[in-house]
Amino acid sequence: MMRRLIWALVAVAGLGTLATFWFFENFERVPKKHWESPQKEARRNSFLATERLFSHLQRPIDRIRSPKSLDAMTPNGTLILAANRHRLIDRQRANRLLQWVEAGGYLIVEAERAGTDPLLERLGVSRYKKPPAPPQPEGEKKQPVAKKTPANPPVANVVLSDQNIRYRLIFHGNGLIRQAERAPASAWRAGPSEEESSVIHLAWGKGQITVFDSLHFLHFRQIAKEDHAELIWALVQHYQPRGAIHLAARMDFQTLWQWLAESAWMALISGIVLILLWLWRIVPRFGGMQQARLDERRDLAQHLHAIGRSLWREGGLAHLREIVRQSVLQRLALRHPRLARQTRPKQHRALARLAGYSQRDINAALSSAAAPTPDTFTKAMRILQRLERKL
Repeated sequence: MMRRLIWALVAVAGLGTLATFWFFENFERVPKKHWESPQKEARRNSFLATERLFSHLQRPIDRIRSPKSLDAMTPNGTLILAANRHRLIDRQRANRLLQWVEAGGYLIVEAERAGTDPLLERLGVSRYKKPPAPPQPEGEKKQPVAKKTPANPPVANVVLSDQNIRYRLIFHGNGLIRQAERAPASAWRAGPSEEESSVIHLAWGKGQITVFDSLHFLHFRQIAKEDHAELIWALVQHYQPRGAIHLAARMDFQTLWQWLAESAWMALISGIVLILLWLWRIVPRFGGMQQARLDERRDLAQHLHAIGRSLWREGGLAHLREIVRQSVLQRLALRHPRLARQTRPKQHRALARLAGYSQRDINAALSSAAAPTPDTFTKAMRILQRLERKL
């Protein structure tokens, strides 16, 4: 009996081992991606995923909020400069940035989408413009050209100068072109065609400059596609493995107080001095605090008496009487609905018995006739108030 039990346990263990081996041979654990809608912070900051990536890799990114901070960057660092800066970076500031690069800095810059770009003008890089279409012969009707949207956007293969690793970059921008007669020789370039470049890399003094036609590949929706994250990390580690990393995107204009403190501080101080002198001149004219004379306060009875006299003069007695009459009729319909549905003579007889007045007085009080005299108004109000209490 014991031998059979042992052999049964051995058989169960063998079957379990075979089943486990078969399961691991035919199934594997794979991650599943789930896209969630961006939250408030991601909608406000398109480079949030890039900042989180560099922070996870022990090289956090410092955000530059003001263009004035570009003039005081630490040497031998990395600057990622986004577009929409043409109103904030003039030629003098562009020259200072290039001097910072020449001293050993690394600049990753995005070409402006519109307007002038004094920084790229110094580098001899501009936007690529497609050549105009050849003119059609006269007399031939021009055919409309349908704009085709490619199913898959073009991809550029980026290869660093002394590396054999290819990084795939999705082409988002309009392309770049280097003006050879004005620009230094580029170390390397990459793009969808020989004429059009997505990336142009230049050596500038002791530093390096990488020009992108678009930094859209660093946004939170694109950085996980192709080799975008690997490319930006390889660029920073290859050309500037040490030093601080700065990101200048959506820089704010100076406020009025910042501009006054920086550019008009002499006028600001002069204005403050003039205001203090004016206050010093007019303050002695004011005397001590004089207590205001309190008017005689009237009691509630006097106020009600005045309101009644005003209504009496303006002819508002009929309006007040009508308001009280409607209140009595509403209370009658609410408390005695059967009596409210009776004819007026029967209704008035019942109300006369209830209030202790004659039917004539009840008819006069509940009548909607013209405005009464003061005497009849006073009598009607007294009857109506008594009816309201009785009901």
